[in-house]
Amino acid sequence: MRIHDAADVQYLLKKTGRILSPNQRIVVMLYASSEQRPDGTVMIKASTLAATAGMTPPVLSRTRKELLEAGWLEVTGSVGSVKHYRLAPALFEDRGQAGRHLRAVGG
Repeated sequence: MRIHDAADVQYLLKKTGRILSPNQRIVVMLYASSEQRPDGTVMIKASTLAATAGMTPPVLSRTRKELLEAGWLEVTGSVGSVKHYRLAPALFEDRGQAGRHLRAVGG
């Protein structure tokens, strides 16, 4: 899932409301709005993501772990000890084909 317009932002806010904590919602929005590879993987360093979100790296790491355990994020690979993540595509199937493939458009 990649954010491209206001409708995508509103969709994610509705999808995550009353389900995720505020920090979890911020991290989901951060991953959805970040530059992604065609498979949806975000290759940006955790320290950069944390700074963008106004979080400390440990808070981002803990929140990302919570989202991984809840099925919102997936590990797509690693380089050494550095893991790469993406939003779980299955969570956005309610948007149909467009929802599953938004991350591959315009990114």
